[in-house]
Amino acid sequence: MSRERRAWAYLSRVAEPPCPELGALAARVGPVEAAERVLRGAVCAQLARHTEARRDIDCTAEDLDRIDRLGGRLITPDAEEWPALAFTAFNGVDLRHHPAGVAPLALWALGGAQIDEAALRATAVVGIRAATVYGEHIAADIAAGLCERGVAMVSGGATCVGGQIPRRIMRSRQPPTRCRRIVGQFESRVTAQSTVGRAPKCPAI
Repeated sequence: MSRERRAWAYLSRVAEPPCPELGALAARVGPVEAAERVLRGAVCAQLARHTEARRDIDCTAEDLDRIDRLGGRLITPDAEEWPALAFTAFNGVDLRHHPAGVAPLALWALGGAQIDEAALRATAVVGIRAATVYGEHIAADIAAGLCERGVAMVSGGATCVGGQIPRRIMRSRQPPTRCRRIVGQFESRVTAQSTVGRAPKCPAI
């Protein structure tokens, strides 16, 4: 297990993503040095606030062992499949007004899809939190059609329309074979900023 991989795994858990200060530190000094500074508390006051609750909790070995056992992988900015082109969308975002508008530090992925390729054909179906049953049905139908055509679905998994899509498809009146195929694609191709088994906090909208 390389030091860089361990460092990226530690950094991906030590602060709730997205964390612009942590990403800037890793980009400036590299993941290994960034992890060591965070562990020592030798960081700026703002980053210290983001990391103080977890910096002494090192679950790196467990996280990497779990993702390996599931056949997944930790994707870092130096990986060939890192979606650098897609993440150029974050360039120029005014963090004063959109503090969460930064690229992920790293990605934890399940499934065989190459993330950089999937990102070229990706979309999100979004809506309000209090969606109607009809709205959820239409969103799920749109998502099902896109998924069958090889379009990656991006969802934060919240309680709004985006998070309801996988559940709605399973409860829908679609033919059973179509349902199983679509849901299987959701279950076997998952990419997230948080480690497997840890539920992230949802930022306020």
